[in-house]
Amino acid sequence: MNTQPMIEALFARLDEWGVKYATELAAIRADLEEIRKDINGLHKGQEELRAGQQELRKLYEQLRSDLNTGMRRVERKIEILNDNLLTVKADIRDQEVRVEKLESERPR
Repeated sequence: MNTQPMIEALFARLDEWGVKYATELAAIRADLEEIRKDINGLHKGQEELRAGQQELRKLYEQLRSDLNTGMRRVERKIEILNDNLLTVKADIRDQEVRVEKLESERPR
């Protein structure tokens, strides 16, 4: 009995399996590399989003500060207008009292 052809057939079959597994392993490695690239792209995207968020926060704080400054300015102007209006009304009241006094002194 000659076992040589059987061993050669076994080695040929093992070679086929080796080639098949090497090909599948290369495909798996390529897929894994793609996944790594995608993950790195996601990390870069997250970093860009975080940077954008920081920029928006800075702009929001600047806007908030500007609005607060503007509101304080408007509040001061309203206070001044209110003071002026009260002064004018007080002056008008004084004038009305004087006119009434003059009218009451006037002979009829």
